[in-house]
Amino acid sequence: MLDIGGWEFLLVAFVLIMVVGPKELPRMLRTFTGFTKQMRRMAREFTDGMNKIADDAEVADLKKAMNKAKTGDLDELANAIDPGGDVGDSVRELKDSLDKDAAKDDLQVIGKMAGEAGQDIANDAKSEDAEPGSKAKKPAVKKS
Repeated sequence: MLDIGGWEFLLVAFVLIMVVGPKELPRMLRTFTGFTKQMRRMAREFTDGMNKIADDAEVADLKKAMNKAKTGDLDELANAIDPGGDVGDSVRELKDSLDKDAAKDDLQVIGKMAGEAGQDIANDAKSEDAEPGSKAKKPAVKKS
């Protein structure tokens, strides 16, 4: 914390003994340590008080958001949970990408089915041309 080495400590102790005197030094050190303890206690109480105030404020905000959610105002709850909207944006992007992938797959399946149907029609037309007397058509067989 203060980065005091051995020689610096000895120098401070020597000066302290010379200025205060060996007779008054123990009483002065007790006073100094008591003052240090009191300052630490005050700092700890202040930090604890500030943390409690922050927790109370967060709990109050959460209670307010929950009451609004009970009344049907879910936007307030969404803002309390995700104030920046980052999670919502991520979910929307994921949904859009999944919808695009699903549509792409569906289009590929439809294209494949249309190609197979066209091939079946072409085959039927060729078979009718080969057998001019035959009027009955073969039913199209769907290939999977």
